[in-house]
Amino acid sequence: MASVGADVVEYLKHYHTEESNTVKSRELRTLFNLTDKQVRNVVSSLRQEGEPICSSSYGYWYSNDPEDIRKTLKRLEGQVHNMDIAISSLRKHL
Repeated sequence: MASVGADVVEYLKHYHTEESNTVKSRELRTLFNLTDKQVRNVVSSLRQEGEPICSSSYGYWYSNDPEDIRKTLKRLEGQVHNMDIAISSLRKHL
C-alpha cells in the first residue's frame, strides 16, 4: 500500500493543488483501484507521514497553504469532537 500512497501524493501534487480543483474519493478509488476505506486509510497514512493532504466536502487536494491546512485541521478536529461525544454517550451504557 506504500507505493499506492506515493502514487496518490504524486497525482495530487500534479493535478490537485487547490480547493477549487479537488478530487473526489470516488475518482481516487477508480484511478488507484481502491475501496472507499482504503482511500481514507491511504490519506490518513500520508497525513501521518507529514504530507499536507487537505480535504473538504468537495474532495482532496495537496497544499502547503497554511489557510488550507488550518481549514482541514478545523474540520478534522470537529470530527474528533463528535466522536468524543459519541464515545461518552456510549460509555453511559456500560
